[in-house]
Amino acid sequence: MEVFGPVPGQDELRLIQEQQPSQIVTSDGELLGTYPVQEGVQVELEDISSDMINALIAIEDIRFYRHNGIDFRALGRVLIRTILLRQNAGGGSTITQQLAKNLYPRSNKQGIYLLTDKLREMMIARRLESVYSKEEILTIYLNSVSFGENTFGIDMAAHRFFNKPSSNLTLTESATLAGQLKATTYYNPHRNPDRSEQRRNVVIRQMEKYEMISEETADLAISEPLITDYSRRANRNDRASYFQKHLVAQMLDVLKNQPSLDGEIYSLDTDGLTIYTTIDSRIQNSAENAVAAHMKGLQKVFDREILNNSIFSEKGDPDVMRAWRQSGYYSELLLDETPAEEIETILYTPVSTLIYTWDGYVERELSPYDELRYYLSFLNAGLLVIHPNSGHILGWVGGINHRHFPYDQILAERQSGSTFKPIVYAAALEDGRVPCDYERNQLTTFADYSNWTPRNTEDEYGGYYSLQAALAQSVNTATVQLGMSIGVPSIQKTAYAMGIQSTIPSQPSIVLGTAETSLLEMTTAYTSFLNGGRPARPTMITKIFNSDDELIYDFTNDDLSMMVSNPDSLSSDPNQSKSVSQIAHEIGNSDVEGISPETAATMVAMLEKAVNEGTGSPLRSKYGVTHALGGKTGTTQNYADGWFIGFTPEMVFGVRVGGWNQRVHFREFPAFASQTALPIAGNFLTSIGPGSDITSLPNQFPAHLNKSPFDLSCADYEEEKFRDRLRNFFRGRDSDDAVIVGEEEDEEKSRNIFRRLGRKLGITDN
Repeated sequence: MEVFGPVPGQDELRLIQEQQPSQIVTSDGELLGTYPVQEGVQVELEDISSDMINALIAIEDIRFYRHNGIDFRALGRVLIRTILLRQNAGGGSTITQQLAKNLYPRSNKQGIYLLTDKLREMMIARRLESVYSKEEILTIYLNSVSFGENTFGIDMAAHRFFNKPSSNLTLTESATLAGQLKATTYYNPHRNPDRSEQRRNVVIRQMEKYEMISEETADLAISEPLITDYSRRANRNDRASYFQKHLVAQMLDVLKNQPSLDGEIYSLDTDGLTIYTTIDSRIQNSAENAVAAHMKGLQKVFDREILNNSIFSEKGDPDVMRAWRQSGYYSELLLDETPAEEIETILYTPVSTLIYTWDGYVERELSPYDELRYYLSFLNAGLLVIHPNSGHILGWVGGINHRHFPYDQILAERQSGSTFKPIVYAAALEDGRVPCDYERNQLTTFADYSNWTPRNTEDEYGGYYSLQAALAQSVNTATVQLGMSIGVPSIQKTAYAMGIQSTIPSQPSIVLGTAETSLLEMTTAYTSFLNGGRPARPTMITKIFNSDDELIYDFTNDDLSMMVSNPDSLSSDPNQSKSVSQIAHEIGNSDVEGISPETAATMVAMLEKAVNEGTGSPLRSKYGVTHALGGKTGTTQNYADGWFIGFTPEMVFGVRVGGWNQRVHFREFPAFASQTALPIAGNFLTSIGPGSDITSLPNQFPAHLNKSPFDLSCADYEEEKFRDRLRNFFRGRDSDDAVIVGEEEDEEKSRNIFRRLGRKLGITDN
């Protein structure tokens, strides 16, 4: 039988009705969700409208009660019409065969594989009929069949499209849902009401034909307009939904590759496992609320800016078209074998659509293309919280709404801006520099690197900054001077030692955060400062119990070295970074040496200064955060992304705010990280500080965390030295003029000297 693929035996099939979903639980004992997602209620056949059952049988399988899983008469009719008459006569599958296909999906291959899949489904259907009664088969089918839109089961569909339980479905509503099963997207009653109504009427006529209803009843039903009451109910899996997505990927990998403690093989789908995660529900709730509170207002500001200057063109925009081809709607149309010209028409035809807004769902007339433009114009955010020693992920907010924005902002690779600077300064300390060394605040053009001229945010130059002040005030010029003095290879080495897995280019611009890394990587790297110099390994799972409450996996003393999930299962986003388990695996299995404990402690002190006196100071002055805190802001080019990565003695947290891609950014509003990412950090920290139900955070870092071996008592700034003023005189430049470094430097020096002498002698150059 294996020539057709795995065919379940009767014992396995008997377990279908006994299947239990797995439960996902927080570290403090709260239920996060289930897998598979249990959104709809499992209903008994007698609790489903009889009109729904009759409509299903009339349109899908009129001989359901007379065959044993395969309707050879219908199958023969299909073969004759398809082969001899070359007509599209449908698939001829019975309800039992459809159930077999739903329970044991096809291989998605064509040709001979399609035939073997069909034969396999017939075998499974026959076995299902030998195990279950007709009523039981209908019950299993109606509780599991897909109605599109990630809607499974008749109860969920009844609530989705008509906002009522399945027991209260009317004749017309039942016919609508039964008709939708032929092509769930094409006949979607909410998106495509005209086509859905035509299909509904076909179902009603079939019910009349088989004397399930009278002609008068059929005529009256057909005369009724199609009216939906579309509803999207939140489900319990919406909590930490991005985290749960990656957790499932890791669980599938664990169950496949790691033997359980009792030697049994378990299924995540059916065996009722209890998975204890590292998530703290209180921290998770604070994180989700902090993101929502700020992003709602920020989006309103952004919407006003793009109101008359849309980001994406009105038709055929390449980014919108790419998103369209990645969408579930487009995939469903292809699966339904919708012609290309029909897909094009659907793309640009306005329909009544329920769209997500920060104030709830609203009804609008939008084409799928305009709906995509709408969603792609949202700003998004990610917030990650990690314990600095254990690596336990305490909170994970991968975006503002997983249903509409599934790409995880925690894993998306983006330029990190000035949040990368602490890695540069750590590299300098490792290279022998000290916090009270000084670097010149000098505008410089690097001729060897396409005349790259890094500038400060306020465009102010002159004097010298201590290293600790340059980091706290995020002085770009001084950071570049420091980076050039220690060399790019030293910076790359330190970044990799701190757990960065993305490629760091061999360009001097990396000192300002032009390398693309993920929020997961950067937050993990910052754990090095609180973990004696070594990065913690991101961890999501602690223990797993079976349905008998027996421990079958224990990761509390395990390095999770085998937990490597398939990145293809996470997202089709081309900008998506590595999965959490990949990063954890690579940190644990590569030569990650970390940085010295002395460097780590010094960086804690320097980053505490950045919050107390530097770019992170609004956390103190505006948000009133008083406990021990260090961190760094970061704004990337054109305000595309805003970052803040910070830490307390008990956690490291990272925030990033940005659009779907780099086209989605503020163009007029000066959206620095202090206005985009830092407020989320402020909201988060104040919600878990004193007065919350979480242990109050200490006002000071423990001595071992920030006790630097170096002297930190030095002035932040020194004026220009006499030699600098003399050098400027001979070069004929002011402190705000850029010094050229590189292949043109000698020529520039010579030209400026002679120009200055010429002016003294009254000679002008033409």
